[in-house]
Amino acid sequence: MLIESIYKEHGYINRIIQLLESKLSRLEDEKSVNYNVIRESVSYLSSVAEKMHHPKEDMIYQYYIDHYGEHEGLDNLLQEHHTLSDSTEAFSITIEMILNDAIVPKDIFKEHLKAFTSRVRQHLELEEKEILPFLKAHLTTNDWEELERSWIEEEDPVFGNIIDKRYLVLAEKVR
Repeated sequence: MLIESIYKEHGYINRIIQLLESKLSRLEDEKSVNYNVIRESVSYLSSVAEKMHHPKEDMIYQYYIDHYGEHEGLDNLLQEHHTLSDSTEAFSITIEMILNDAIVPKDIFKEHLKAFTSRVRQHLELEEKEILPFLKAHLTTNDWEELERSWIEEEDPVFGNIIDKRYLVLAEKVR
């Protein structure tokens, strides 16, 4: 069912966030990190969360609004998906700068990494504690069936059966 796939994807995203938080911990302990793994992690979040996962959620949120009326939390999340995309892109640029030997102070990078992971984690928690239970309680079986017919599920490039070659190292770290 569609809602179960969202929870499963949240689990995948949480694993990526845990990996990024472990990199942050290493940086705080003045240890080296593999910035390529950080880049792969953010690339995954950009390509999967922003292009596959959030559009699925947006479809459900918009469906509720269209059929049952405005809901402040859903409206806010629709907007937040756009701002999360912008944050992911901005953080990705910082990582690329480091990998291209630009000087980015470690303290600034650590602050950006911490803010990024915190924001994604808070977003997931809001959806799981408030929004998804609300939708489960208010959307009918017919609503879910209609939503299922409207969505074509895609294979996850890290956690699916076939690992995308762009994410081989990341998959090794999180699977």
